[in-house]
Amino acid sequence: MVIVPYNLPPWLCKKQSSLILSMIIPGEKGPGNDIDIYLQPLIEELKQLWAGVETYDVLRKENFYLRAALMWTVNDFPAYANLSGWSTKGRYACPCCAAQMCSQWLYNGKKFCYMGHRWWLDENHRYRFQKALFDGTEELKKAPEQTIGSEILFMLKDIDFSYGKLNQPSNRQKNRRSRDESNDESDKEDDPNEADLWKKRSIFFSCLIGSITYFATILM
Repeated sequence: MVIVPYNLPPWLCKKQSSLILSMIIPGEKGPGNDIDIYLQPLIEELKQLWAGVETYDVLRKENFYLRAALMWTVNDFPAYANLSGWSTKGRYACPCCAAQMCSQWLYNGKKFCYMGHRWWLDENHRYRFQKALFDGTEELKKAPEQTIGSEILFMLKDIDFSYGKLNQPSNRQKNRRSRDESNDESDKEDDPNEADLWKKRSIFFSCLIGSITYFATILM
C-alpha cells in the first residue's frame, strides 16, 4: 500500500520521493477479507493524525500540530469489494446502482449480464431511444440515486461483524449468502433491502472525515 500526501504541489506529490510505502502484504494470493487486519494499524494512525500530532517544522524551526485525513483509495474492482463491504459479483455487483442494479441471468453462459447502462446518460441522449443497437427497448428510467456514506452507516449500525475472513460469519451474513446462492440462477425481479446486501462495515468507516490531505493506492 502506497500513501500519497496531497497537500504538496501537483508536480511534486507524485514524485517517488513523496510516496510513502505504508505496508507490503506478503503471500502468493491476495489477502481477501483479511486485508482489514493489515489495515487496522494504518487506520489507528490516521485517526491519530486527524486529532493532530505535534510535529517539528524545519523551515520555521517551531512545532505545530499536523493533521491529516484519508481522501480516497485507488484499487481494482475485487479489492473494492474487500474494502467497501459491497460484493462486486453476483446479481447486485455494481456499488453505484446497488439494490437498483439491472442484471439478467444468462442461462447458457451461466453468469450474469449487467444492463441498464443507458440510464446514466442525459434524458434526451439519442442512445436512450435506439432500440436496435441495444436490447430492443427504449431506456426511459432515470439513473439511480447513489447512497451516501451517512446512509450506509445508518444501515450498518447494528451489524455484528468480526474483521478477517477466518472468523465465522454472523447469522445475517449466512442469510444473505444463502439468498445470493438461490438467486444466482434466477431471473426473477425482486426489490431487495439494500442494508441486507452489505456483507460488512468497511474498516474505513472508522476514519473521521475532514480535511483532504492523503489518499491510498492499494495494489492487489
